[in-house]
Amino acid sequence: MKRCVIPTRYCRRVPDPNWNSPGERIEHFLITVRAKDLPELPTDPNPRAQKTSKPLYKEVTKSLLDQNDPSFHLKNKGITMIARDAKYDEKTESVEVLFEEGQGIVDGAHTYRIIRDNQMECPDVQYVKLEILVGVSNDMVESIAQGLNTSVQVSEMSLANLGSRFDWIKEELKSMPYASQIAYRENEEGPYDARDLMALLTLFNVSEFKDGSSHPIIAYRNKAECLERFKKDSEVSGDGSSYRKLRPLLKDILDLHDYIHLHGKALYNEATGGKGGNLSWMDRRKRGQHSLIFSGAKTEDKLVDGALYPMLGAFRYLVQQKKSERVYSWKVGSFDRVKELFNVVGGDMMQATQQTSVISGRNPSVIGKNQGHWDNLYKTVAIAYLEKFKS
Repeated sequence: MKRCVIPTRYCRRVPDPNWNSPGERIEHFLITVRAKDLPELPTDPNPRAQKTSKPLYKEVTKSLLDQNDPSFHLKNKGITMIARDAKYDEKTESVEVLFEEGQGIVDGAHTYRIIRDNQMECPDVQYVKLEILVGVSNDMVESIAQGLNTSVQVSEMSLANLGSRFDWIKEELKSMPYASQIAYRENEEGPYDARDLMALLTLFNVSEFKDGSSHPIIAYRNKAECLERFKKDSEVSGDGSSYRKLRPLLKDILDLHDYIHLHGKALYNEATGGKGGNLSWMDRRKRGQHSLIFSGAKTEDKLVDGALYPMLGAFRYLVQQKKSERVYSWKVGSFDRVKELFNVVGGDMMQATQQTSVISGRNPSVIGKNQGHWDNLYKTVAIAYLEKFKS
């Protein structure tokens, strides 16, 4: 548990319009704080590392340090945080904030970093807006963080699209029913976009993650970084592009993504006799069903990304490149055999995820970043393959 005290004369506490019942209550604390008084804050949930060297952030720094223009808080959207609790003390004119592991800044980490790095030079006239969300469940943290952190990533995606880097992906998927539901540039609509595809391909990139000594956690933590890796990799001509080598497996990877969503809960229930839909890392629809576009199926429950990505990434063990081939293929020979292997190990993988969840305070975001958990699932797939599937 981390405690932070934020000095401010201005604080407003607002109930959430949709989560405002005694059992499910989210509150918004809206405050304005002098930039030079901004304390150290945790950044655990933020999905990307803070790189403030881009021209955009140099302009933000310039605005912050401008003594003659006290409008930084009007030009900057501010900082959003998730916390366990927050209380305003009128006597001390400050907000005391309590953070659990995995909580902290979910949006505005670049603004936070710029302010902290330049705090000694911050003029007294510059302020920054803060929003503190209290009462947010652990399984909502990931989706909130990803939803708020899109602007820079989308711009990079559009640039990659202009460079025709996605053409081979579009060509491979053009016959699929879901082809039109994948966005490749700004303002295109769809439940998935090119950043999602890059993250999923990164999970299976055995050129970058050759064995179980390291794992593609970056696919969960930072989809924008996966896009950057793809862009650099696509500059390699011909057969040298590791992402392009995954082309024969692309449809299978997307199918496996949905297959785990569809069958994971049942395999967990079969293995434990429990109720997989009640797990903290399962997203259960109270009304209607989730649409799984890659398979065309619907389901009441699906895994959140923090639980799904380590499972999906474990099947990287089944990817190979034979000396006589220029592209990757499945060690087990066919995608049907890949799904068959998941049917064998899926219950164990789901149980391992639940164990990691309990240890991690039932925070799906922490699960997705747990190196030991990724390692355990990878070994689970490897052992099952060697014992039951290697011909």
